[in-house]
Amino acid sequence: MSLSLWLTLAYFLVLIPLCLRARAASQSDEAEDHYLANRSLGFFVLFFTLYATAFSGNTLVGYSGQTYLHGFHWVLTVGLWAAIAASFHFLVPKLRPLSVQHKFVTPGDWIRFRFQKDRTVLLLRKLLAICLCLTMANFLFAQLKAAGEIMEVITDGAISYTLGVLVFALVILIYDSIGGLRAVAWTDVFQGLTMFTGSVFLIVWIVENSGGFTALGNSVSQLRPETVAVPDSSMQIRWLSTMLLGALSVVVYPQTLQRVFASSNTSTLNKSIGALGVIGLFTNLVVLLVGWCAISLFAHTEVSNVDQVLPMLLEQWASSSLLNGFAASVVLLAILAAIMSTADSVLLSLVSMLRHDIPDHSQRQGLRQDYVIAVLVMVAITLCALNRNITLWRLIVIKLELLVQCFPAFVITLHLQKIRSGAVLCGLITGVVFLLTAISLGIKNLWGVNTGLIALAANLTVLALVSVFQSKFSTPHHSKHRL
Repeated sequence: MSLSLWLTLAYFLVLIPLCLRARAASQSDEAEDHYLANRSLGFFVLFFTLYATAFSGNTLVGYSGQTYLHGFHWVLTVGLWAAIAASFHFLVPKLRPLSVQHKFVTPGDWIRFRFQKDRTVLLLRKLLAICLCLTMANFLFAQLKAAGEIMEVITDGAISYTLGVLVFALVILIYDSIGGLRAVAWTDVFQGLTMFTGSVFLIVWIVENSGGFTALGNSVSQLRPETVAVPDSSMQIRWLSTMLLGALSVVVYPQTLQRVFASSNTSTLNKSIGALGVIGLFTNLVVLLVGWCAISLFAHTEVSNVDQVLPMLLEQWASSSLLNGFAASVVLLAILAAIMSTADSVLLSLVSMLRHDIPDHSQRQGLRQDYVIAVLVMVAITLCALNRNITLWRLIVIKLELLVQCFPAFVITLHLQKIRSGAVLCGLITGVVFLLTAISLGIKNLWGVNTGLIALAANLTVLALVSVFQSKFSTPHHSKHRL
């Protein structure tokens, strides 16, 4: 049995006592304790659970493949991450105090509170929940796909892609159900440390193997000279479009919103987000170096699936020496940690929304139905993940395009009190219909601008028009609560 597989088994075994300890620490079978750890996450745990959740398997594997394809032009991911980190400041300062005061557990609780007097609030909450659940299902699908790809490489094909997907799905389901967010957050600390350690090993090897940053840059310039040229206006528009799409969508991830709700206090949350921005830039640098190094290493090798670029690079690294084999195994373990830390958070958020946001009334005590929903969801998504014929980057884009349509319901309405649920609902329907039409026609962008952002523009335009109409012709709406 390979060293990588032994380390993976040891990693799974370490998670067991953490989950059992988290279960023992649970104070009740209420939704607030299971999904938010009773709002008790301090800086250390909150920071690592944000880090481990933000850098998913499709980020590490998918972005590496895209860097291999696009060379230096993929440096836009640094700007993308900076935009994402900055976007949290539009949401956190106002939403976190409200979430504590009114005991929000799921994203739908914000909609209940914000539009409680409106007649269309129920329809808006359900449609938003459906959109968010679809993005989470997409996200979980991507994690399982990445897990299958990595497991196949780790074992040299001894464990097939299909078996790898099934094993990971089972492990995630078990410890998600046992300990809730507390188990997820505690294991995320271990997984985050593993990710950081693996990233350090990887960046040291890349620099040594390529002869330094200058030599690496020269190699990429010779092999892909087109990626060294100053990007034309079309490429610059695509860069800006991608950064905006990421910034406006990631901030309303359901698991991100629930981390905001679960923090012990606002100061802790702000410090965690600040630290996340710093370590995020470092991790993005590692991903970029992987792709650039692969351009040189595989200059004369046909790469049929770009999602295999990182596993292939690690396989070559591991074969160079025993010490490098151990280091490569740690990096593979880090990728698995990234996959698991994201998948467990996504599953938890997905189940919470299916259980509490889509039904007419939310039952906050008793978790038996939540466990049943978790099993059904994982079985359905696992069966879908057995299909390998889609790239991880395409999954990321589709997820963000749909997610960004939910941005007005959370961020715009947080800052503009006069907006009513009917306007948000009309805008959301417009944006989703536009996006689905574009996807069905195979349109990915218009003039370099991502179709998800164009759909958001249509969304916001309709929201504004309906709001103006309501303000002129409807009975004035007075919110019971000041935001």
